[in-house]
Amino acid sequence: MKSFRIYFLLVCLFASLCLKAQLNQTEALQIVDSIARGNYVSYYGGTDALTPAPEGYQPFYISHYGRHGSRFLTSNKPYHHLIDFLEKAKKDDALTELGQQLLPKLRIAYAASKGKSGMLTRLGGEQHEQIAHRMFCNFPEVFANGHFVDARSTVVPRTKASMEHFCAELKRLNPQLDIRQRTTKEDAYFMKPNTDSVKRTPQQKAINKLALKMQDSLKATINISQRIFKDPAYVTRHKQNHSKIAYSLFEIYRDMACLPELGLDFNIFTPEELFTYFKSININWMERTGVLPGSEPIYKRIYATLKNIITWADIVIQEQTSGASLRFGHDTQVFPLAYILQLDGCTDFPVSNWEESYRHFSACNIVPMAGNIQIIFYRKDKSNDILVKFLLQEKEKHIPVKTDIWPYYHWKDVRKYYMNQIRTSAASL
Repeated sequence: MKSFRIYFLLVCLFASLCLKAQLNQTEALQIVDSIARGNYVSYYGGTDALTPAPEGYQPFYISHYGRHGSRFLTSNKPYHHLIDFLEKAKKDDALTELGQQLLPKLRIAYAASKGKSGMLTRLGGEQHEQIAHRMFCNFPEVFANGHFVDARSTVVPRTKASMEHFCAELKRLNPQLDIRQRTTKEDAYFMKPNTDSVKRTPQQKAINKLALKMQDSLKATINISQRIFKDPAYVTRHKQNHSKIAYSLFEIYRDMACLPELGLDFNIFTPEELFTYFKSININWMERTGVLPGSEPIYKRIYATLKNIITWADIVIQEQTSGASLRFGHDTQVFPLAYILQLDGCTDFPVSNWEESYRHFSACNIVPMAGNIQIIFYRKDKSNDILVKFLLQEKEKHIPVKTDIWPYYHWKDVRKYYMNQIRTSAASL
């Protein structure tokens, strides 16, 4: 019951966040404990009612790209850093009561994580099973007997495991489905495109340096040593860094959302401190996606993924088949894909004042654990007019294409728009 109440609260908080075009700091502080987790936040989609299709139209194909589910930290260095130093401080009787309480909790969390860096957690598998279940129930026509499911993942174990959980649930719901799973480097050109084809810019090094400086300057303002150590000077006397200690704990705090079964809470931060980390995370996403003026447009590599989505849809439509194309990758693919699709809420990033980016978007809305984009295709007997709609976290989204039946769009208009985008992008590379 407790976990359900927490889940329901998160759903309500994120719903309120998504409805706002902008946030001021007071509003953001009210939900900062969740949004500060950024791309570590647990999946919260699947709560919105979907708009029925126009009369006579039935879903026949789904094109999907999803991030892996909740995972362990990709490196256990934060545990090593904190546990080793806190154990020394305990021997020196240098810990506060709070510091003494932290140490056994850190040991428990590390014991659960040891040897599992980057692997899918139990919650991560459940997230994909639940998404698969809802997809099946929302669009049963797509998963009728004999229909195909083509599932691909990157070669990273957590994405492969996510795919396996997702497909196992579909197979459980309909054993007659023709499900084919594939994990190979050969698919990297559209599953996880690299940046080799993206033109480098002379300003890139300067932009990277400035973005890193801004992030570091924000993190440097956070000092929690006085809460953990009786004398904060103990940290510097032993050649440790206050902000590094704080950020190591912040990383563990974020990852606890992926391990709810442990029941551990490492949030000893003030709302203002979490808000500062939140701003730093958003700057990081703007820099790593390449949306800053003059920066290397890293997001353009994902046009290869978009082209694959269009090509496979064309084949399904031409051959008049039915089924689903499922792709399982990472936040670094989902985020730029949402950006180039121009889903509402995924493109209106400020460029003049990076630190104010929190007013316009939050990484947790675009790339939570198991975050996903679904494009649903519909057809009607005796009609060549194919309709589509776009879902982000299973919520209906706008795209910059005219339509008279939102959230549905005419595929011929959508295809033309994005093919023009692909051609324009290719010309600029």
